[in-house]
Amino acid sequence: MDKNVVSQLPKFDLHVHLDGSLRPQTVVELAKELPSEQRFSATFDVAKAVIPPKSCSLEEYLRAFGITVALLQTEEALERTAYELCEDAARENVIYIEIRYAPLLHLREGLTAEKVVGAVLAGMRRAEKDYPIRTSVILCAMKQEDTARAEEVARLAATYTESGVVAIDLAGPEKNFPPSLHKRAIEIAREAGVHVTIHAGEGCCPEQIKQALDLGAERIGHGVYLYQDPATERRVAKMGVPLEVCPTSNLQISGVMDSYADHPLKRYLDQGIRVTLNTDNRLMSQTDSTNELLRVIEAFSLTSQEVKTILVNSAEAAFASASTKAVLRKQVEERFE
Repeated sequence: MDKNVVSQLPKFDLHVHLDGSLRPQTVVELAKELPSEQRFSATFDVAKAVIPPKSCSLEEYLRAFGITVALLQTEEALERTAYELCEDAARENVIYIEIRYAPLLHLREGLTAEKVVGAVLAGMRRAEKDYPIRTSVILCAMKQEDTARAEEVARLAATYTESGVVAIDLAGPEKNFPPSLHKRAIEIAREAGVHVTIHAGEGCCPEQIKQALDLGAERIGHGVYLYQDPATERRVAKMGVPLEVCPTSNLQISGVMDSYADHPLKRYLDQGIRVTLNTDNRLMSQTDSTNELLRVIEAFSLTSQEVKTILVNSAEAAFASASTKAVLRKQVEERFE
């Protein structure tokens, strides 16, 4: 498949961070709009600072978010960037997107968590009116933060289940911060009927994937290191737990790959594991959904059937209603017919 064909396929983005997916020009414009006492120095190149090296640790990669989060402290900025992300996705034929972000990181200038959630949802709903795209929200709790904050995020998600929030996620650095630290937050979410996905095995620590499963994670964010724990790998396959694979981001961060062809996703796909392809951070990784799929097709010479399987996996893994997932799957199948 060439780029033109891939760009026309109905695609999905189940793992994409709002604060990691701003347009470069929006970064520059929002930086100029900061109050004078908060602006970056005249010699600071904000556009370059938000793009990490092509090869770095997870911790190094996450530093860039200090800048983008600082730019997203108003309802206007949050609404704008949510709309723009949906617009960018829709223009490359992404038919369903789940945008995730950590609401408690956007309260520095006096916003409430409720206003943060409302602003993001407003941007997404506006995009749905303008483009043929369906959208949902995942709220992130940060692994390195106090457990009480994670529990607050779980309760916040439960409040907005009827408004577009479909799940919670545990994100952030892995080393020294296993998901089990936030067991109670996960319990609160599950008791309220909120879906759960957890970052695990992204930059290290295959044992954290097992912990995520033990906590009840319905999807695994990244799961790059899964192959290093064969017992858990078999468990993921047997349970049918989808992996939210983000090839370009994984290549930057994992430390175990020199090229896309080194990614274990083809191994997982061959074992029947439900692989999905996602962008993670369109800004930091300089990518989009078309690029992610195209790179993987080229790296592994994927057949049309394998591409269809990945897209169907995404439709079925979506934290959406059964009727919506049926519609999404039908769109994929009709394209391949």
